[in-house]
Amino acid sequence: MRRANHDRINVPTLTRCSNCGEVSQPHRVCGACGFYGETQVIEKPEPTASE
Repeated sequence: MRRANHDRINVPTLTRCSNCGEVSQPHRVCGACGFYGETQVIEKPEPTASE
């Protein structure tokens, strides 16, 4: 029996966000800061210290 090549698991490609440096998938909006390239797409509130 041969091994099926289409059954393998691929590791997702990850890149660093150019705005905040978080790791995210390419060609997606950054989940940490809401930027896509140089444009802010999602308005993210600034984290506040609750201490």
